[in-house]
Amino acid sequence: MHSPPLTILAISFAIAAPSAWALPTVELTSTASGGYSYTQGPKSSQLDMTESDTLGDLVSVAADKNGYGFEARAKLDNTALSAFAGTTYPTTSGSIGTANALATASLTDFITFSGGSGMGTASLTALLTGTLTGTSVGNAGYDLNIALYDVTDVNGSYSLSNPLLLAADTRSISGRQLVTVDDSFQSSFDFEYGKTYGIIASFSVNATNGGIADFSNTTSFAMAAAPSVSLHSIAGINYGIAAAVPEPESYAMLLAGLGLMGLIAHRRR
Repeated sequence: MHSPPLTILAISFAIAAPSAWALPTVELTSTASGGYSYTQGPKSSQLDMTESDTLGDLVSVAADKNGYGFEARAKLDNTALSAFAGTTYPTTSGSIGTANALATASLTDFITFSGGSGMGTASLTALLTGTLTGTSVGNAGYDLNIALYDVTDVNGSYSLSNPLLLAADTRSISGRQLVTVDDSFQSSFDFEYGKTYGIIASFSVNATNGGIADFSNTTSFAMAAAPSVSLHSIAGINYGIAAAVPEPESYAMLLAGLGLMGLIAHRRR
């Protein structure tokens, strides 16, 4: 077994302030999909399944027939993104086919730092723990991306641009091997107080023909900053920095998002 070394990212940036825009759209998503297709003599079969949830709650799909099978699960819980993709493949001859599985957990949120003026500095730490199992004909892999974005006004609506990767890793294996993944990613960044930034975090796993990607114990991340710094998240996500007390001019936006935040809290209880 191989344990990848500690990975350190050191990054600094500053993002310009956006003008007024429509209330940004928060996206909390979990998706699981899988399928198989085979031919055995005169018989053939094919199946594809997909399940998704727009609040990031647990989704799962699974099926098996004549040795071809798949299972996929995904869940988003605050800043913890868990995913599993497993497949089975017959070891006997006499059939031709494939099996595949894919699971993804992701979030798109908008955050604002307060508690000071001018520029400040924060950091992000991400942990990635799981296993990849390959077979003589099967693969397994994962893809992790966490990035901050500039938010700009485009005809009264928002647009994300200039992504800055805070944590990124992609890996795929094949052959009869088991890989244990236990990685840490650390990055630092500069921010401007009172400005809004977009953050997108996505983690996906995939497997084919007997391969397994098991990250059920989650990939997680958190931010840290000086004690005086507060952070407001439109999605109500706890990033590890104390929640900001909104200024009076921010109440209109908070009220507009109250229904979404209440629904998220209810579904997670």
